[in-house]
Amino acid sequence: MTLLRSLLLAILVLLACSAFAGGAEISAFAASSLSGALQEIARSYETRQPAEKVALNFAGSQTLATQIEQGAPADMIISADWRIMERLQGRGLVDEPQPLLYNRLVLAARPGLTPPLTRVADLARPGLLLAIGNRQVPIGSYTRQLFANLAADPDYGPALLRKIEKNVVSEESRVKAIVAKLLLGEADAGILYRSDLTPGKASRLTAIPLPAKHNPLASYPVAKVTQGSSRSDDFIAFLRSNTAREIFLRNGFLSETGK
Repeated sequence: MTLLRSLLLAILVLLACSAFAGGAEISAFAASSLSGALQEIARSYETRQPAEKVALNFAGSQTLATQIEQGAPADMIISADWRIMERLQGRGLVDEPQPLLYNRLVLAARPGLTPPLTRVADLARPGLLLAIGNRQVPIGSYTRQLFANLAADPDYGPALLRKIEKNVVSEESRVKAIVAKLLLGEADAGILYRSDLTPGKASRLTAIPLPAKHNPLASYPVAKVTQGSSRSDDFIAFLRSNTAREIFLRNGFLSETGK
């Protein structure tokens, strides 16, 4: 009987270990603009590593940082803003951040706008309804960098910028909210990340390129959370693989060179 009990106990231990291994989870916090691409990348990773699951938490970079500061369980974070990541590093909450990928801004207009927008200066048109990000989130910060660059250029200047700013009717905390306002006709134009113009949305919105020399480069750093699990090492490495890079590029992001 003792031998039988010992065998049963051994089997239960093995089953428990197997269940634990099968339930291994990587908690990845990521900027909401990464949602489509990162979900696809996570599925690809899980196919290659069936014993692991990637639990994705998407939100604005500022919100993610606050969650980590308040003790939320996370193994890694991908931010859309270096300043937010440096804040976390300064508080000893993440390891040294590393650049992962890049993005650019794009001007998007709702369909049927008459006359159509063809250039950034058209944002000064009287009565135009412009939606942008609020200054606390990366999209809003990058938009204001764009505005500052335009104001400093004699071809545009501060007078034009003041007219553009008068047309701002909405400052959103998420890019998806800007897209929603455009699709619902609650705004005529909005400033987005180019990665937000997915094929489905690109067919319903008009994209107008911004002046390349004034369009800020949005950088996405990645870092391990100091108190997180080392299981995230393999997933972070996978984010730099050719498979992940192709998915990022297909979703409108730029490579590690920013080109």
